[in-house]
Amino acid sequence: MVNLRGGAFALAAIALFAGSDRAYSADWPLDAPPLRGTIAPSFARWDGWQVGIEGGYSNLNVSVGFTNGANFGGFFGYNWQWDQLVLGFDVGYKYASVLDFVDGTNTFQFKLVDYVPIRGRAGYAIGPFLPYALLGGAIGRFNYGNPIAGTGKTNAFNGGFLTGLGVDWLITPGVFVRAEWEYIAFAGLNGTTSQLNTGQLAIGVKF
Repeated sequence: MVNLRGGAFALAAIALFAGSDRAYSADWPLDAPPLRGTIAPSFARWDGWQVGIEGGYSNLNVSVGFTNGANFGGFFGYNWQWDQLVLGFDVGYKYASVLDFVDGTNTFQFKLVDYVPIRGRAGYAIGPFLPYALLGGAIGRFNYGNPIAGTGKTNAFNGGFLTGLGVDWLITPGVFVRAEWEYIAFAGLNGTTSQLNTGQLAIGVKF
């Protein structure tokens, strides 16, 4: 009889403990907060679409001289991200018609009207910053000729090689600013080669 009473008491105690444990567990949230001391990612997310506007100052160096001037435009692109590695592309449009070189005798003119850069980007996310390198190409629209004689060509399209360096800074979860150096070496056009060096700033959104 003693053993039966002892067994019944043990079963009742186990049932009471199990019931109280279930009731206690039900009070916990389904998604518990991270434990104190958990390390969160120390870099921003850059994957997805982005679009923005930009402006800069350029040096156009041609075979017989150079000229300087401002340009402005916009861009759109897309990024893929694996941990801190970010790969992406962007396509832009730049209006640059102030880059108009005329020699001292007014017998040679070479003008960059506008251009479209097509760029691949490789970067490494560090906190809110994304330093990156550029590689790609560009298509420029040029006017050239002899202003006095009235000879030459307008709207002549010419391709070139592009490279550069830059850094993006995420100032809010969806807005970033950019500082960048871009170099384009255009192919020869009517016997004239040209290189474009540009420092530029941009602001964009990502989504």
